[in-house]
Amino acid sequence: MRDELYKWKFMSIGNEIIENLRMKKHEAYLVESSSEALEIIKKLIPENSKVTVGGSITLSQTGIIDYLENSNINYISRKNAKNSDEMNKVFLESFTSDFFICSANAITYDGKIVQLDGNGSRVAPMIWGPKNVIIVAGMNKVVNNLEEANSRITYIAPMNAKRLNTKTPCTRLGECIDCESRERICVHKTILETGVRHPGRFKIILIAENLGL
Repeated sequence: MRDELYKWKFMSIGNEIIENLRMKKHEAYLVESSSEALEIIKKLIPENSKVTVGGSITLSQTGIIDYLENSNINYISRKNAKNSDEMNKVFLESFTSDFFICSANAITYDGKIVQLDGNGSRVAPMIWGPKNVIIVAGMNKVVNNLEEANSRITYIAPMNAKRLNTKTPCTRLGECIDCESRERICVHKTILETGVRHPGRFKIILIAENLGL
């Protein structure tokens, strides 16, 4: 019953958000399940396309990473990098990819997408470079406004830092203290206001599920 109620709520409010995203010249989709999102990914990305991704729990949960690893797609995976130099090469590949796929930290009701990144390898190619950017997010990441987006990001930051095995104060305390640690992951904040300069470059798939952090 709980999952059904959440899905009902997500689908009810999701249609309005999709319309707001489309008004901002994004290509936007609302689906009920991760499996439906994966089918959209399969239709959007032609075979032999060069694809890179930003780090994301959501992409693993939805089966998108598994699909990229086992399809006829030129998937440039950071998993294969053996050291920091090879990892940097993977990051640079993102700028010349046909598709860059990531999730979002928060999406506002009026269609703004908010990201906070450590070294910029996720937000930089989202801003410039790849021909197409696909953002996949559960409806649990939807917030009312930018103030709530900032609060949400602060709340989940310690969990992301823990996931990345950083030695920051938040991984000991469980809460953000606005640290000056060299391993801090909260460095580059980006707000995607609109897609009007490049209509359709951003393809946003909202899923009526609780996904990611």
